[in-house]
Amino acid sequence: MNLKELAFPIRIYWDLSPAPDNATIDYPGICREIVEMRFFSLNLRDAGVELSSTCMEILEALNNKPIAVALTVSRSVINPSMMTRLSGLKVKELLIDAFTDEDFRFIAELRNQYNNSTMVIGASFQINKYNYRGIPDIISFCLNNDLTRIVFPMQRLTAKEECFYISRQDGKDLSNKLYPLNTGNLKLTIHDPFLWRVFYPDTAFPGAGCQAGNSMAYISPEGNVYPCPSMPKILGNLNNSPLKILLSSALKKELVKSLRKSPVACLGCKEIDHCIGGCRGRTIALSDSLELRDPACQ
Repeated sequence: MNLKELAFPIRIYWDLSPAPDNATIDYPGICREIVEMRFFSLNLRDAGVELSSTCMEILEALNNKPIAVALTVSRSVINPSMMTRLSGLKVKELLIDAFTDEDFRFIAELRNQYNNSTMVIGASFQINKYNYRGIPDIISFCLNNDLTRIVFPMQRLTAKEECFYISRQDGKDLSNKLYPLNTGNLKLTIHDPFLWRVFYPDTAFPGAGCQAGNSMAYISPEGNVYPCPSMPKILGNLNNSPLKILLSSALKKELVKSLRKSPVACLGCKEIDHCIGGCRGRTIALSDSLELRDPACQ
């Protein structure tokens, strides 16, 4: 399958928190559309101190449907009753937000406790300017404690989060510290081509370049639909238009067509086959342009 020629995305990301006031979103209707459009996977995120009734409604609507559901939550929602309930709802992967060393210890202990669970249990670690230097220590801890599943989620630049990236020199320093570690035993999800380079400096970023709007789509808590969590180009809102209409719109098609081309600033670069244009959402967030070089490359 050529990922450059998909009629509809196959992965969808959906954030439920922070929940909007007076939400009028038709959650069951969106679930029906997701099933009808035959998405392969849903990455659902509900990061509140308690799991919302909306989240449970979505999980129940998708139970036994042909879609793999990964759920990211806060550790505060985890208890034996909730673990049983999520397993019964056929959650394929349970990711827990990790911000501190204690969070990682909690997740490692939970994984050991539920080692025979049908759910894959792992950590979701959002890097930022305060914690990125700790990546080698975190990886070392995970290796020593058999915590093999780690996701580095995409920045929510659609929510005006600070656009963070690791500089080239800092990336090299981190890569040197990671080199002695046997990261081959870990199952990592890395969306950022330059974070990928930190872990795999000699291996080109997999895939066919930026997949925003092509193999992936994103729904914000307000019901806005974007090509990707890191690309602040709104396609529309689900209160006004069905998901299928937004993901088959001329606006989306033109954007995907633009993303197939390398940034003008990257033409002639010897590394273009390695990073495949970098994160295109970053250049939009910082400069509202698809033609500039990813700042992480500089």
